[in-house]
Amino acid sequence: MSAQLQVGNVTIMPVVDSAVGGPPSLLFPDISEEQMAPWKHYINSEGLFDMNIGTYVLRSAGQTVLVDTGIGGKKRPGFPTGKLLANLEEAGVSPEEVDTILITHLHIDHVGWNTVERDGRWVTAFPRARYLVVKDEWDFFTTDPEQSKQAHIVDSVLPLAESGQLELVDQAHVVSAELTLVPSPGHTPAHSCVAVVSGGERAIILGDLTHIPLQLTETAWEAVFDLDRALACQSREAIARRIEEEGAYAIGGHFATPGFGRLLQLDGRRVWQAL
Repeated sequence: MSAQLQVGNVTIMPVVDSAVGGPPSLLFPDISEEQMAPWKHYINSEGLFDMNIGTYVLRSAGQTVLVDTGIGGKKRPGFPTGKLLANLEEAGVSPEEVDTILITHLHIDHVGWNTVERDGRWVTAFPRARYLVVKDEWDFFTTDPEQSKQAHIVDSVLPLAESGQLELVDQAHVVSAELTLVPSPGHTPAHSCVAVVSGGERAIILGDLTHIPLQLTETAWEAVFDLDRALACQSREAIARRIEEEGAYAIGGHFATPGFGRLLQLDGRRVWQAL
């Protein structure tokens, strides 16, 4: 059984799909080695950041919610094949059990298990689930001619519209009494975090607001994967401040699993501390 975090009445369980590694100079091309030196503990012996490709299963009030679906079982250049469905089964979660899928944004490593191939067609991997996507995010990736041609949009996003399971929502959509989408644009046009508020406790699942915990400290460091880098920096700072002010858990799907942590003040700086 994976590590779990209880936030009020909501149980949060990480489920890994895959993992990748990348050099710091790729993620932060404008940051010098000297600036990176205080964060060397996030760099492995090969000089790379280790980044999980993870999802979260949230359970409360008889509902099972999945946040993002990983890289998937398709062949993706530069990515190892994901194992989410097998890992969900090992964790005691069947595809048929999932009621809702919250997609933080429509990048390749967050939508991969939306669909599986059956009889030459891409069909939804979670047959009972409603798939929630922010409308502005959907419109950007499915109507722009260049974006809509990407393989992961063709095989893992567009088929949702044909399935009858897609729900397009606004950027601050209230999913349930305990779950709300939080607008955090910049990484993509309508990227969303997920706020969990229950029983007087709070958590925020970060999506790709941050890939590495240090970004919750160095919120002004521009990251190469952010579409609007300046806006992404603003969103990171705003969400980090909210987490501090609310005393919320900060949960990162790309952080080392399980990705649960708190924000603390250390030597006058905000830092993420793993639980």
